Amino acid sequence: MRLKTPLALSLALLLGTASGVTEAAPRRGSSASARKAKKKKTPATEQSATVEESTETPASEEPPPAADAPVAPRTTLAPASAAPVEAAPTPPEPAAQPAPPTWAGSVAVLAVPSKPQATPSAARVETDLRAALGARAEVRLVDLGALFPPPPPASLAPGDALFDEGKGLYDNLDPEAAAKKFSEAVAFYERYPVETKPERLARVYVFLGASRLLNGDTAGAQEAFTRAQLVAPSLQPESELFGQDVHDAFNAAKVALSGQPRGTLSIDSVPSGAQVVMKGERLGTTPLKDVELAPGPHPVVLTLPGYVPFGVFQPVAPSQRGELRHTLVPTPGLAAARSLAAHVSTSRSLGSDTLPPEVAELGEKLGARYVVLARVEQDRRGRVEAVLDAWDVQLKHRLRGVEFNPDEPRSREKAVRKVQAFLTGQQVPGSSLPVALPAVMKKPWFWAAVGGVAAATTAGILLASQPNKPLGARLGNFGAGW
Repeated sequence: MRLKTPLALSLALLLGTASGVTEAAPRRGSSASARKAKKKKTPATEQSATVEESTETPASEEPPPAADAPVAPRTTLAPASAAPVEAAPTPPEPAAQPAPPTWAGSVAVLAVPSKPQATPSAARVETDLRAALGARAEVRLVDLGALFPPPPPASLAPGDALFDEGKGLYDNLDPEAAAKKFSEAVAFYERYPVETKPERLARVYVFLGASRLLNGDTAGAQEAFTRAQLVAPSLQPESELFGQDVHDAFNAAKVALSGQPRGTLSIDSVPSGAQVVMKGERLGTTPLKDVELAPGPHPVVLTLPGYVPFGVFQPVAPSQRGELRHTLVPTPGLAAARSLAAHVSTSRSLGSDTLPPEVAELGEKLGARYVVLARVEQDRRGRVEAVLDAWDVQLKHRLRGVEFNPDEPRSREKAVRKVQAFLTGQQVPGSSLPVALPAVMKKPWFWAAVGGVAAATTAGILLASQPNKPLGARLGNFGAGW
């Protein structure tokens, strides 16, 4: 019963020492500086300070300006014959910019499949992880679009030349030859749906319809006018170039198209999250379900940072549900980074505590301080599992083996929180102390010293609390006394 009180006091002393480390230094510094200031202050100085404080400012003198008020330029005294010289105003000092956090840096997120059949699942896991981590304000993801730009667009000069030739033939009243050139221009532009503007292609269709109408092909003219409206619904034939017969045929094709039953189109991509552009308008990101469209071919363009843009003229049947699903091709730079990530996931160095050289190379290629790698597995039943590893390339820290189920929101969110704590320095792997403690408290010698003080204090309390009689039997030394 006597031992409980000293041990409790020792425990309280230990906790008080740990909690007071952060505040002890500034308090001791402030009290020491105050004592030094009092020692340096002589009685004469105190008397002059008292006189200055009691002296009132005369009414004729202006009070000193405020600290944040603009200061007028001061005049330097000069001989009477010389003009007063004004001193140049002191330029304001630039405001000090706050230093970035020690953990600040770009984050690269990659997911690799363990087997080829898990490729779509790995792409989905990577998209979900990038979206979840990117939603955190303190996490900055690598900009794949800026790092791996798409290839330069194809030149449309050959198609423009075909259109100019057809227009010249149309102006010279040779509709048959003009229709042939316009058909060749249409075929060329449709091979490049990513680069071709909808208005440009629709204008070629209008000239093709006008040439067929002039040549007596009414059905062919209606087909061309219908295609023009499917590509760019707002386009109208130019009044200064076409007669009333062309306008009437164009409007008749519009009425016929509007009377047909519409179909739907679902659009998806691997990986998902690609921007969907149709007829020059952004519809959203993949996956998109049941986009209602008029029957006929529609230009669809998919773009995703780090991947080659994809475009196609997707047909839609009346009263039918269509589906477009495309696997995007990564740019050569991103493909090389993914190949390196796949090598890391199967390398023996993955189990090492040291930073694998492939991870360091991957961080250099992606311009990232942190590399987050997810290994995705999928069994025969379609069940998906993933394991996360993360590295701090700069400090060579590591977050090891975070397992989660990508199809369960709670499991996925828990893994994201662990990765976020690692990326923002809230958790240092391999340490049982929170990173918020002062650096001195993370040193082994600090806790050794605190433990020694606690042991000595406990022994002192035990000895001081005993009656005045020999304590040899208590302390294990029969000849000792107090």
